[in-house]
Amino acid sequence: MDAKYINPFINSISGVFAGLGLGEVVSRNIFRKDTFICRYNLTTIIGISGSINGNIALSMPYDTAKKIASAMMMGMEVAEIDEISVSALGELTNMVCGQAAIDFSMQNLTAEITPPTIIHGDNMKAIISQVETTAVELSSSLGNIELNIGLEI
Repeated sequence: MDAKYINPFINSISGVFAGLGLGEVVSRNIFRKDTFICRYNLTTIIGISGSINGNIALSMPYDTAKKIASAMMMGMEVAEIDEISVSALGELTNMVCGQAAIDFSMQNLTAEITPPTIIHGDNMKAIISQVETTAVELSSSLGNIELNIGLEI
């Protein structure tokens, strides 16, 4: 996948984390997957349509999800993933994809986004679609996140 489709998401997650005071996000590894499959306990998914079509997902272990939700809720302790923490994590993904959509508009590309879908559970394997996917392993002080970009280009 061309970097012009990947970089807006990497840049937006870094910007959103910084803007929310969640710290720095570092890209560790970028690789391809044959299908859009997520590997961690919690995955937030947003669909994209327009000039760009597909799905974006942030996948993370529960420990990371709890720390991010806690930080987004002004330090309130998150002992388990509940409705409030799921809502915070969905909003994080919404903000990341919304900023990327703005970046795409500067390239004269339209990218309309759907509301987030959040799935989670132990021993879960989420296969979102059969499209080739670019995965970006990210690390932050709150834990690891896998950004999955599955676009039909």
